[in-house]
Amino acid sequence: MELKPHVVMVPLPFQGHIKPFLCLAQLLSQTGLYITFVNTRYNHKRFSNLSALSLQFPNLQFESISDGMPDEDDQPRSLTFDFFYGLKYQSREHLKELIGTLSRRSENAQSPPITCIIGDGSVSFPVDVAEELGIPVISFCCHSAHYLLANICIPKLIEDGQLPYHEEKDTNHRINIEVAGLELEGRLRLKDLPDFCVLKDVNDPAYQFFVNEALAMTRSSGVIFNTADDLEAPCLPTIANICGRAYTIGPLHALLNSQIGHNRSQLTASHGSLWKTKHDCMTWLDSQPSRSVLYVSFGSLVKTSSAQLLEIWNGLVDSGYSFLWAVRPDMVDEENDNGIVSFPKVLEIGPKERGYIVDWAPQERVLAHDAVGGFLTHGGWNSILESILAGVPMIGWPNLGDQRVDHTENNQDIDGGKGGVSKVSG
Repeated sequence: MELKPHVVMVPLPFQGHIKPFLCLAQLLSQTGLYITFVNTRYNHKRFSNLSALSLQFPNLQFESISDGMPDEDDQPRSLTFDFFYGLKYQSREHLKELIGTLSRRSENAQSPPITCIIGDGSVSFPVDVAEELGIPVISFCCHSAHYLLANICIPKLIEDGQLPYHEEKDTNHRINIEVAGLELEGRLRLKDLPDFCVLKDVNDPAYQFFVNEALAMTRSSGVIFNTADDLEAPCLPTIANICGRAYTIGPLHALLNSQIGHNRSQLTASHGSLWKTKHDCMTWLDSQPSRSVLYVSFGSLVKTSSAQLLEIWNGLVDSGYSFLWAVRPDMVDEENDNGIVSFPKVLEIGPKERGYIVDWAPQERVLAHDAVGGFLTHGGWNSILESILAGVPMIGWPNLGDQRVDHTENNQDIDGGKGGVSKVSG
């Protein structure tokens, strides 16, 4: 067997991280590298296109490990302390066991020896395992470089007395104060910082845990970013000084699309969705005038109340514009007295004239469609990159994680946008 470089890739097990990881895996596979892509068992069962991808990319294989929760537990995973704690202390051991299995396969000439691990920069356990086993490791940052810098700056903000803050006790004036004394000065407010900054005490175990997780990628040999120099040039030198090397190779979805071409079935498979994509909405978009439709999607993790969903619905209807809205079945985060999730009936019925509602839309195709003139988004990094590439102006409704930082970073009008429906933002 020819000894190709063998890269083990370990994404955070959420849609917004898996997609860019999978794009990178396929691009590396095309260069001749042998890739082992590690899903959690829960997500492995949700992929329907693994066999198609393996045929399309012979150097790409898929393996799975536990995410620290019982394998029979089919409940959706969420961004909780318990979940991340399980990843760190249980998935770490399962990853070590898998690498041992892969090493034995290489001894039997079934696959090349492992030469590198590319781990998700949002968690520390791939770096921990690589260090313990003496394998070179590179971190892949699926969010923006500015968000990473915000995380790296947290110890300095604590030292300066700017953190912690507590939303219930601090005045609105204080949480709107811009972060001072750092490369992010003039761009971020305290309330735009990561969610775990909203705590009473820096000695809180959750606080310490998430700070250490965020800083783990500084221990790797370098950091890969799904971004471009033109988007985030001001913060990249600082990150490179801290992390050693910084590679800006994005937007990865556009690079992969250019390599694959315009074969729609291949493009759909290559971006590996955990959700069943509804393509019927494209026929509806075909019937709409140019730049007349507002596309609405809040990503794969944002949850909201039934009342908030209904408020958004009323706003969309009252705007007078046509809209395409992706509303996940698990988006409502509340139960009634009987323990049943209450989903607004009006959304189940759907609009009869100007609107179209789906569970999950083929977002890249939607944004590229001539009928779409604006995007109401949660501000996730994948959505921002896809919208910029499509030239579609955005209206932001950031909620969690990196979204407030991404929104702050990209809150200026995008020159050269399609125009049209974006004027609803005022």
